[in-house]
Amino acid sequence: MTTAIVKIPSTWMVLLPGNRWVNLAQIADVQLSDTACEAHVTWANGNRDIFLNEQAVYLVEALAESRNAIEDRVSKILVP
Repeated sequence: MTTAIVKIPSTWMVLLPGNRWVNLAQIADVQLSDTACEAHVTWANGNRDIFLNEQAVYLVEALAESRNAIEDRVSKILVP
């Protein structure tokens, strides 16, 4: 069996509206509110934040883009 190592950045900074920088690599979990435009974030250290409205939308979009980029890296390595 071959071991593949995929380098995932420990810093993946994005700029949200309101001039707020966020490191996506430090997010452990995100829960989206069903009733409001809210993203409830749990950080790797256990702290929590709530992002509202436009910041929540940008955060979710940035997470999706980062996930796609990582999946693309992995798929290039794990080609059968």
